[in-house]
Amino acid sequence: MATGPTIRDVAARAGTSTAVVSYVLNDGPRPVAPATRARVLAAVAELGYRRNNLARALRANRTGTLGLVVPDLAKPFFAELTRAIEDAAFARGLRLLVGSAHFDADREDEQLRALLDARVDAAFLVPSQDPTSSITLLRRARIPHALVHRTHPDTVCIAGDDVSAGRQAAEHLLQHGHRYIALLGVGRAEDPVSLRSRGASATLTEHDRPLPPWSMLTCPFPNLRDDAYRATLDLLTTHPQITAICATTDEHAVGALRAATEIGRRIGDDLALVSIDGTELAAYLTPALTAVTAPFDTLGADAVDTVLNPSGAGPTVRQHPLTLTVRRSCGCHATHDGHRKS
Repeated sequence: MATGPTIRDVAARAGTSTAVVSYVLNDGPRPVAPATRARVLAAVAELGYRRNNLARALRANRTGTLGLVVPDLAKPFFAELTRAIEDAAFARGLRLLVGSAHFDADREDEQLRALLDARVDAAFLVPSQDPTSSITLLRRARIPHALVHRTHPDTVCIAGDDVSAGRQAAEHLLQHGHRYIALLGVGRAEDPVSLRSRGASATLTEHDRPLPPWSMLTCPFPNLRDDAYRATLDLLTTHPQITAICATTDEHAVGALRAATEIGRRIGDDLALVSIDGTELAAYLTPALTAVTAPFDTLGADAVDTVLNPSGAGPTVRQHPLTLTVRRSCGCHATHDGHRKS
């Protein structure tokens, strides 16, 4: 089997020892004369030599890679969160390996095991199910790890303040004077959608606008857009008095927007729509989507910093605020930077 040039080949071409070649390639630990360094680098270029980074990583017990498992890379929220984590890792000279669970608990564990087999230095999990078994798996691997976009009492978590996000969305609709509001979300206990739903529902109740059961619509995660579309179509057909919808994700909002348009409701005019997520997609819908926006870059940077510099203080929850970005779908006339016009 053909092999590439070795460090011995480089040393022979440069007229020096393999130890000196190693010093040049690794910037130490001993200094190398400029002329010798130049000969070594010239030999590397001429021969096309490449270091065996895997062997080097195994000797150092580090691979320079981080691992991430998300529920579904096809969903804009998880794609943008992945990009933010990858950017933060790249800025620190690290690579990111990514696996998608497709909202399947068994596949989630398999993806985590594959990352551990690849000897990642640390791992992130954006859980699609109860993460207890995944946390146990990561603990046994004895590598730094963190949950992102979800909280759990047994590990380090980096998440948005989802209860507050739900409150902001509901408060904005109340400021428009809406009395008949529907909620797309609910979700499972303690997941982000459930927390956002809880915040919105509590705010409406506090303002004497409690949600009747028929106006709180649950849409399963794997097919959010389609389920939100069908649920909204049925809701607006049977309860045309609804004048506002609070969607707990942009995926819900996209489905609701299509349904409303098909039955002749005008989003931003006779039907207000506010979402939570604030993915790039939101700004390019028609009308542009008012959304409580997640701080993707902040979440990514904090996640990477957390696993690279573990405090050892035990399980903690680090929450970051989401902020309202006003556009047209709520009925406001907004500027391009997301601020409401007077």
